[in-house]
Amino acid sequence: MVQARPCFGLERVWLAADALWPPFVNQLVVEGEGSLAVRGLREAMDTLLPLWPGARARCVGVLGGTRWSADGEPPRVRAVEDAWDGLAAHSALTQPLDPFAGPIVELVSFPGRLLVRTHHAAFDGRAAWAWVADLGRVLRGESPRGSRFAALVEPSGGAPTPEPPADAPLPAAVTANGPAAGPAVWARRTLPSAGRALLPRTLVAVAETVGAPVRLSVPVDLRRHLAPKIEAACANLTGFVRVDVAPGDEPGVVAAAVELAIAQNADLGSVRAADGLRRVPLWLMRASGKASAKKAFASGRAPVTGTVSNLGRADERVLDHAGFQGRACYWLPPANPGSPLFVTLTGHRQGVELVVGMPPALGGGGEVDRFTGVLAQRLAAVSS
Repeated sequence: MVQARPCFGLERVWLAADALWPPFVNQLVVEGEGSLAVRGLREAMDTLLPLWPGARARCVGVLGGTRWSADGEPPRVRAVEDAWDGLAAHSALTQPLDPFAGPIVELVSFPGRLLVRTHHAAFDGRAAWAWVADLGRVLRGESPRGSRFAALVEPSGGAPTPEPPADAPLPAAVTANGPAAGPAVWARRTLPSAGRALLPRTLVAVAETVGAPVRLSVPVDLRRHLAPKIEAACANLTGFVRVDVAPGDEPGVVAAAVELAIAQNADLGSVRAADGLRRVPLWLMRASGKASAKKAFASGRAPVTGTVSNLGRADERVLDHAGFQGRACYWLPPANPGSPLFVTLTGHRQGVELVVGMPPALGGGGEVDRFTGVLAQRLAAVSS
């Protein structure tokens, strides 16, 4: 019998985002010494699939009856022989992952790097990392842990969070191209250490880099609301809270605001808001998103300035096995006109990887690199 589960409300929102500005995917880069052979990766994934039915999920049904069925195309593995620096534009970063047929997971092997791509409507960062960790276990001959897919229930409770007014500034000036679709642009800096209170310091540093009060989204793992709590759940179980931050704010005050919102289960508010969209057709959600982005780029104001996601400490050795030794890992955020700024923070033994993504109409012409450089300098100055 084919395993299946409901498509959660927020996951339908990400399906609409993917249809509007594809691809809407998590992209983890693991870089190191040696190579990851395609044959070994394929064999490892064949071993994993019975324990990870969600890795071959496809979306079926419509409106409130939309669900994920684990009979889609299996994960794709391919090798690219040309060099890639792990950041620059590359065709591998723009290949779609089809949520209605599959595959929704792809591994792309480069010399000295592996790009792990998972569709964001079916995987959040926690699920994608658990998948990669199991892949590494199989490559080393260890026992994988697997994940829960069927019988997952979306967390419930709380009141819907209303959409904030479109009064938050965009992170950068809009170019003549406006919100036209196009591949995201990224920049990366490696900070020598995380220091204390990294997330609130980053929120304040973003406001100072923008040079104005901002409203930022902070992703929050919803697995704490599951009963029983399931760590390895293959789904997008990430909600978010929003916080207003101004240049010069004390990080401690900002941290308290985030902690209070989480304590009050404000992260469930985003779930409840999306739940109200279950019976809204995806085409209508796409049209609404396009109109919202067009208005934001015309006015220079949006409901949120951006998103800052602290993904915590990651083991850069996650895929280590004979022939490959990892030295760093980081996430390329899914920036698009609906997410005008997306910052990821990933820690490992060498420091913290700061990656900033923007749609090309905001971050093109070197703007994303300039923004990231200033942001990194502000964080380094405080943590030193």
